[in-house]
Amino acid sequence: MAKRSFILLPVVLGSALAGAQVLSQVSGGPGSDLKTSYVGSALTCSQASTIAVPRPLLERAKLKARLLTLLHDSLYDDARGIVNIEREKEIRKLANKLKSDREDY
Repeated sequence: MAKRSFILLPVVLGSALAGAQVLSQVSGGPGSDLKTSYVGSALTCSQASTIAVPRPLLERAKLKARLLTLLHDSLYDDARGIVNIEREKEIRKLANKLKSDREDY
């Protein structure tokens, strides 16, 4: 029985290697700029892209991000029974600023 499984081991390893070579050829081969994740390397992009965002849109997005962070923190503090007056004032100020900016458009 041991002799039979010893003979079977090279057959299994050989078929695994052949399958990996076929998979490598199908997925783009060695010239491919995408690395396969099962090898352990990260996927990469060969072209860098730049996105231009208008300044007013950027400022509004920053305000929204700050407001979201404050609301998230406030929600957790409310669950624990903590009241932060300064944070509530800042939330109100940011919400009013976003509301007034929206009416300007």
